[in-house]
Amino acid sequence: MNAQGISQWDDTYPNKNVILQDIEKKQLWVYGSHYEACVTVQKTDHTAFIQRLVVSSRYQRSGIARFILTDIIQQAESEKQVDQLKISTNNSNSPMQHLLTSLNFIPSKKYRMPGREQFGNFLEFTYPIRICK
Repeated sequence: MNAQGISQWDDTYPNKNVILQDIEKKQLWVYGSHYEACVTVQKTDHTAFIQRLVVSSRYQRSGIARFILTDIIQQAESEKQVDQLKISTNNSNSPMQHLLTSLNFIPSKKYRMPGREQFGNFLEFTYPIRICK
């Protein structure tokens, strides 16, 4: 990410303890037989928060991130336990912003993340779940 000028993570975040907590809470989804990608999905009330979407540098630009987000959307729509998905990315991460808008995520908020102010603004995107009753 640093090589692409994207500045939302550093040597302190995400770290081993954060990932271990994701595993312990059973919120970490791993993709690929060689761990090509992973993402954390945390459900609270009627919202699922998508966090720490990571694709191995060897597999970037291969469509894995799109596959993962589509998988999460389909799971949420079929389980009918959440009304919306939310994901945030740094204002410098234009590839992710483009991907999110191409999947019909809607920009909903711009904010400074507490403790990570040095990274500038973060953008929150929302995906409303259409539940057919």
